[in-house]
Amino acid sequence: MSAFLLGSEPEGFLQKVAGVIPGWLYGFVQRSDDSIAFTYISSQIEVVHEVSATAVLADAEILLRQIHPDDWLHYRQTLAYSRATLEPLFLEWRIITPSGKLKYLRTNSQPERLPNQDTFWYGMVLDITAEKQSQEELIQLNNDLQESEQRFRLAFENANVGVCLVNLEGNLIKVNQKMADIFGYTPEQMQSMNVNDLTVPEDKSLSTKVMNEAIHQHVNFATFKKRYIHSQGHIIYGEVCTSLVRDINCQPLYFISYVQDISQRIEDEKKITQSRDEIQKINQQLEERVKLRTIEVYEQQQLLQLYFDQSIIGMAIVSVDKFCCNVNQKFSEIVGYSPEELRIKTWAEITHPDDIELDLGNYQRVLDGEIDGYQIDKRYIHKNGHAVYANLGVQAHRRPDGSLNFCVVMIQDIGDRKAMENSISLALQREKELNELRSQFITSISHQFRTPLTTIACAASIMEKFQGKITREKQGQYLHSILKSVKYIDELINDITTINLNTEEVEPMVIDGDLIDFCHELIDKIEYLYAPYKINFHPDLAIDLNTECEQVIVRFDPVLLAPILNHLLTNGIKYSPTNYTIDFHLRESPQEIIFDVLDYGIGIPKTDLEKIFEPFQRGSNVGHIAGIGIGLTIARKLVTFYGGKIEIQSELGEGTRVSLSIPKWPFTNIPWDSPA
Repeated sequence: MSAFLLGSEPEGFLQKVAGVIPGWLYGFVQRSDDSIAFTYISSQIEVVHEVSATAVLADAEILLRQIHPDDWLHYRQTLAYSRATLEPLFLEWRIITPSGKLKYLRTNSQPERLPNQDTFWYGMVLDITAEKQSQEELIQLNNDLQESEQRFRLAFENANVGVCLVNLEGNLIKVNQKMADIFGYTPEQMQSMNVNDLTVPEDKSLSTKVMNEAIHQHVNFATFKKRYIHSQGHIIYGEVCTSLVRDINCQPLYFISYVQDISQRIEDEKKITQSRDEIQKINQQLEERVKLRTIEVYEQQQLLQLYFDQSIIGMAIVSVDKFCCNVNQKFSEIVGYSPEELRIKTWAEITHPDDIELDLGNYQRVLDGEIDGYQIDKRYIHKNGHAVYANLGVQAHRRPDGSLNFCVVMIQDIGDRKAMENSISLALQREKELNELRSQFITSISHQFRTPLTTIACAASIMEKFQGKITREKQGQYLHSILKSVKYIDELINDITTINLNTEEVEPMVIDGDLIDFCHELIDKIEYLYAPYKINFHPDLAIDLNTECEQVIVRFDPVLLAPILNHLLTNGIKYSPTNYTIDFHLRESPQEIIFDVLDYGIGIPKTDLEKIFEPFQRGSNVGHIAGIGIGLTIARKLVTFYGGKIEIQSELGEGTRVSLSIPKWPFTNIPWDSPA
């Protein structure tokens, strides 16, 4: 490790690496007498631990004293195990910084046994506090969602009226116990029935009419009376309030209906109509019933008030001029204002500006008597300033003359649903893009293979059919065409393989070789395959010049460098359809060797330069020039493996200059992977 730190350039490299990770790099030794010390620490430790690297290098115990007491034993055991087995040290623990902050850390390092039996680790420490906090917040959100679902289920099951969910075909999806009691069935029996199975034949068309108006005419709320058949055969008169639930795209999902048994009331009305003479006889009974009914109404009002106050849905009574007369606690929680604050704010003041027009447009229809209610998704402005997505339901309460008295408003926070919908939309868009890329790749690669295969097939067919008639010169030409096509297919297969390579799959082959001779050989092969194109080579190097051998000996990797230069040179040829010459310059700087490829062809539009290195991306002006758009992608990928860079300058219609820079490797026998 000491060799690793010698010189200013490696130290500067380590600091640059440390500056782009959320943590710090280190070298750590535990001596045979169990004493410890750090041999190297990057400056980022001050951000994580609030102590300087100098202080920790002087006293390693500073960091150990920051370890959370509950994690100290696990830390020591894991370190001891790595020391004993020389297995990589992978550990997560908590620290308490001098300012009192609790942070989560993770390390991943490789141990080595030194000749003096000391154990040395080198690796990095990452600050994963934000990651841990995000995990805890996600768990809390899931718990809140489960609690919300439980409250809804309790309200549904314990409602004092019959409640059911009905699909668009009229089938009962779910019913509560009260609903089952009204009709004399169990909830399970009713969930296999259709609403028309319970309805007397003469009233079946009424349900169909209401459902069709809701689905097709957007009359999303309706109240009506109809007759049902009890499981024991007698008629039940029901009062039904039904609402159509729609998704975000206004597509109908299902109905939620409330059913109240009004058979007794209907029967009473019949008796009154049939005989006025009996009115006097039953006045006393009616008075008693009124008293009982008054008590029931009072109890129901109390129950409704309790339901209003403790509902899991935000509820409010809103005046005609859109001031909140009464709001429940859930409404206040959703928008962040207290009930007192909401009573002095208009509806528009807490609505997102972009949603006011939609909301007010529907509300105006309620005022005009066109509709009695509506349901939309809208955004409220929370007291803290952020937007809150909510589903808004508004139902009008009118006076006998039809004028609006007040509105009952219900809102439900749908932020989680919106986030999920956005996530799904992004995933679908990404899948669509990948499918388009795959289709483009298959089409392009099929065309690229078909052209040389056709050439091979034609040349071979002619040689077989006319083998006794064609001259040796013609045979040579056909063989040349076959070899060029085979070479093209081989390079295409190599390109397809290379574009999927990872850094771990690349085995470097660094040699001390003649770079100019290497370039000449590459140029000869390309000119052979792309005749009559010529490549003008301009070497200008002064690295280790040996005048006796007339060679320029350089340490480089020919396996990586050859395909990079091949793609740059062939690209220059391909996009110079009217000029059969390109220039190839070789020069140097103090730290780099630089290759410049200049063509005088069609050039690249400026709008395409930013994405020209992406897979399957080509200039918008290539026309019918063959290609699949992976040459520059492969070149940049291999340059990255090499540790170099590629830059492009281009003028439309004048040509393109591509500059490749690779680092100079020391002219020694140091292995490729040495950090020195």
